[in-house]
Amino acid sequence: MISLNNISFFNKRVIVNSFNNYKRSFGTKPHNEESTMADTNHSFAHTLNLPKTTFSMKANAATREPTLLKDPYKLYKWQLENNKGENWVFHDGPPYANGDLHMGHALNKILKDIVNRYKVLRGFKVNYIPGWDCHGLPIEQQAFKKLKKSSDMKPSDIRKIAGDFARKEIEKQSKGFQELGILGDWENPYKTLDHGYEVEQIQTFYDMFNKGYIYRGVKPVHWSPSSRTALADAELEYNDNHTSKSIFVQFNVQSLSTHLKNQNLPTNEKISAIIWTTTPWTIPANQAICVNSEMDYVLVKPIESQQYKDQMFIISKERLEPLTKSFNLGELKVILEFKGEQLKGTITKHPQYDRISPIITGDHVIEGSGTGLVHTAPGHGVEDFQICQQYPEIKVLSPVNDLGLFTEEVGEKFVGLEVLGDGNEAVINDLENIGSLIHKENYIHKYPYDWRTKKPIIIRTTLQWFVGLKNIQQTALKGIERVNMVPPSGTNRLSSMVGRRTDWCISRQRVWGCPIPVFYNVKTNEALINDETINHIKELFGKFGSDCWFEMSTQQLLPPSYKDQHENFIKGMDTMDVWFDSGTSWRGVLVERGIIDRDTGKADIYLEGSDQHRGWFQSSLLTSVCVRDIEPYRNVVTHGFLLDENGIKMSKSIGNTIVPSTVIKGGPNKVQNPPYGVDLLRTWVASSDYSKDISIGPNILIKILDGIKKIRNTLRFMLASNFDFDPTIHSIPYEKLSPLDKYALHKVYKLQESVTRHYDQFQFQKVHSEIINFSIEISSFYFDVIKRHLYADSPNSHSRRSTQTVLFKVLDVMNIALAPITVHTSEDVFLHQYQFKNQGKGLDKGLIESSVFAQGWNLLSSQYENEKVSNQFTNVIAIRDVVNRVLQSMRTQGIIGRSDEAVLELKVTNEEIAPFYNDLFAINSQLDDIFCVSNVILNKFDSFEKGEEEEQQKQQQQQQQIEPNSKGEFIFNTVISNNNKQLGRVEVLLKISDKFKCPRCWRHTSIENEKVCKPCDSVLISISSFGNFLQSIPNDLIQLYLIIFNPTQFNTIQSNPIQFNSIQSNPIQSNPIQSNPIQSYLIQVLFWIRAKLRLWNLYIGMSVYKGPNLGKCSLKLSKSSDMTP
Repeated sequence: MISLNNISFFNKRVIVNSFNNYKRSFGTKPHNEESTMADTNHSFAHTLNLPKTTFSMKANAATREPTLLKDPYKLYKWQLENNKGENWVFHDGPPYANGDLHMGHALNKILKDIVNRYKVLRGFKVNYIPGWDCHGLPIEQQAFKKLKKSSDMKPSDIRKIAGDFARKEIEKQSKGFQELGILGDWENPYKTLDHGYEVEQIQTFYDMFNKGYIYRGVKPVHWSPSSRTALADAELEYNDNHTSKSIFVQFNVQSLSTHLKNQNLPTNEKISAIIWTTTPWTIPANQAICVNSEMDYVLVKPIESQQYKDQMFIISKERLEPLTKSFNLGELKVILEFKGEQLKGTITKHPQYDRISPIITGDHVIEGSGTGLVHTAPGHGVEDFQICQQYPEIKVLSPVNDLGLFTEEVGEKFVGLEVLGDGNEAVINDLENIGSLIHKENYIHKYPYDWRTKKPIIIRTTLQWFVGLKNIQQTALKGIERVNMVPPSGTNRLSSMVGRRTDWCISRQRVWGCPIPVFYNVKTNEALINDETINHIKELFGKFGSDCWFEMSTQQLLPPSYKDQHENFIKGMDTMDVWFDSGTSWRGVLVERGIIDRDTGKADIYLEGSDQHRGWFQSSLLTSVCVRDIEPYRNVVTHGFLLDENGIKMSKSIGNTIVPSTVIKGGPNKVQNPPYGVDLLRTWVASSDYSKDISIGPNILIKILDGIKKIRNTLRFMLASNFDFDPTIHSIPYEKLSPLDKYALHKVYKLQESVTRHYDQFQFQKVHSEIINFSIEISSFYFDVIKRHLYADSPNSHSRRSTQTVLFKVLDVMNIALAPITVHTSEDVFLHQYQFKNQGKGLDKGLIESSVFAQGWNLLSSQYENEKVSNQFTNVIAIRDVVNRVLQSMRTQGIIGRSDEAVLELKVTNEEIAPFYNDLFAINSQLDDIFCVSNVILNKFDSFEKGEEEEQQKQQQQQQQIEPNSKGEFIFNTVISNNNKQLGRVEVLLKISDKFKCPRCWRHTSIENEKVCKPCDSVLISISSFGNFLQSIPNDLIQLYLIIFNPTQFNTIQSNPIQFNSIQSNPIQSNPIQSNPIQSYLIQVLFWIRAKLRLWNLYIGMSVYKGPNLGKCSLKLSKSSDMTP
């Protein structure tokens, strides 16, 4: 009985054509007893195992990458469902939902994705929910652009337009992030405008309020006139070159302190306290003058000045000399010296208003600038406010409105003027007119600006909501110590910021934001906030979102028990600081979605720009510590910002920016801005030291491309060399590998070890550098050595399969190590590497399971770490470098073209510290390949005296070129050293080979011209014996085989079988039963079919019958699973 399971797709025409092609592949010349060395046919390419691959040298990234990328969302869901490791919670810091993606977005998201993809490969269940920060001024301004008339600016209209704009921007940015290959839950991102998120945010606010951390009070805050709102520290940026008008003003003394009264000072001369300020507009709000009690002060008289001849000035002693130069009044004669403490109690008069300015003391007064007497306006300075809190009699005056204009409190001459403009000049002019201005000058210094509007801010005292931080500072600082900061300097940076901060202003006077859920009594202005009000508001926010706060009346917003009292309350119109919004994301996302425990859970990592030490890192820490007494993260990684190639900060105004889309898809001019693709952009990120500011530009991208080409060429060589390798069949056990191949495995083991360590430590630049260096090293040595036996040995030789076994593992490690960085390239390599799967059809690239990221981080066996072999080849390579130097001299002088035109005589020492001879002798059969010459003769020095012929050695080592002797021999002697320690002696003798060039392997080892060498002859015989055997079989037997193979011939024969079962794969070596030529022939053909069609898992069973009719037999081909063509 003949049975062929699922083989009906075999077509007679296909079989005949394939088989005839197979016959032709062995050549058409009949094989006879004469050696193939007599073959004068120079075309031996068809007998070589030349590399083959469809993996192109050029990436064609812009075209091919989209076809290679596995859907980032589907892959994300797959790993959550299939990975068996621990959870890895990567909490995304939300970018602002405003504007196109810029290079900063790309840098940030790619860094995160490298971490996450590595963790996926390591078997973790990665939790990464992308997020967006949706509130704040930039988005609100989009609404203002549409609502041009102020009468149209209803809060509900502004919020609707702002919300729609934010959602549209999120959709656009999300698409861009996914095109970068960013793995994540793109179907369920978090947005700070989501109803559920806002519910958790106001609950966090209430929890902090209940614990006494949140309070309402009057304090100086950073105020942006351009934005018309208070700002937090994180919303400031500093202009290092801001120019202020600096003035020195005299405050006339009305009464001296007790100490100064007792000094018998002249009574006919006026005494003035000289203050200095860079904010002249704050002089109208001055309430006091501050000195340092421990500093030395002097009373001086300008004895050469006619204008001030009857006056004396109080200044600090340390500032006497520089002020003498600045005032340009001639000599300032010292009348009296005293401590600041002795000035306390002195009363001065405000130069512009009928009120006093007492002299008080404060530690914030320091030497080095000004006059040592600090103008103190508690309404416009944080330190001023704090000092004056110690003096209840000092009034807090802040005569500036929301727009930054003087109010009526300053009087008619200044009211309505802009304090940062005309108002500042008006104050200076007034002081000059009344004779109180001593000196004025421009002063360049660091000054805070609104990070959104890029305009200067002011300090202004207003009624706001604050988080008091004094009681949680120590807990927060201890929490920072437990966090792994990358780079480590982040610990000090964050600690110093938290340690200095006593209050956090969290209220904003904006419409677009999460409202502070508080009502106020219309008569007392007292806040109404309790369990009942918060629970009711949470219910409303859950249903309608925070828009309801602005759309519903106070009566609707109050809980039922307060409905009848609604006329006594108004709802507050302040919104929360956007840093409070994002700072509660640990709760609004991770806790709310059940990812971490509410009370003790932490994210594994936060990764953002270094500015987030004063932003999201800090606000997240503070809210978590206030609510739970713990930090919200285990690792905090920060990256720098972008610079152009000249180290200049990227700016649209300068015109030196580069956008990701231009790098990926190219610019309008493809020559000037070629399309590099996503992998190059990701490689740029990985190859940069992200802990510092990072440069990018055309020349940098070209260098990155060169590195990618090196790596790609290495990967391509391994793929092409393994075109006929199936590891499930052809792999050689480790103990049977050659020492050379074991050395390569040792090197790749060390590569995987170091790359794993660097990934674990978030050191991606080191990962990239290790891979580049490994690629160069393995190409220059191992690949150079193995090419001959890869190409010229018989296909199934032990040496070739040994090397292919190693190449497969090296390729696997390199590709997996690269995968988190070069996502698309690694997917492509993986598909090519595993082309042998599924009966040679390869992997289904449409399946997530066919992704390189579904394979895991396969750690190599520890037996591959072989220090003995490593030490051996360290010596071998050192000797090889010496030989290469001599070979190069031969090339330079035109003696040889290729190194295999030469033969080598090598004489070495055999010291215990460096057994050169033993190391080489152990691999004697491979020395020709290792030194890339046609023959090597190895000899040993009898002894080695360290330091012998030292001068001669030095001279030879310094030779730029080695000259031949009279016999045409190139001889070079040297001593190999390591760290100035002599290891052994090497003598190299190279000369032209006296043999002929083998037309097949090109080694100069043939004994006759145009004849193949003995090793190649042996290979050709093994190949041709089977090829000619096939040629000798008549075509009618092939037809007979096909007839029997045809399913229509089933059930034709049944008698006396001789059973044969086999799973061998090599048709050349298969010769199972010599006694029956037809049986043997059919077995050969079946194995050939199996190999040709790569049906490696095919089970072959055959029954051939004894008797007169040898042409009849039964066949059975079966497979454990369905076979599909």
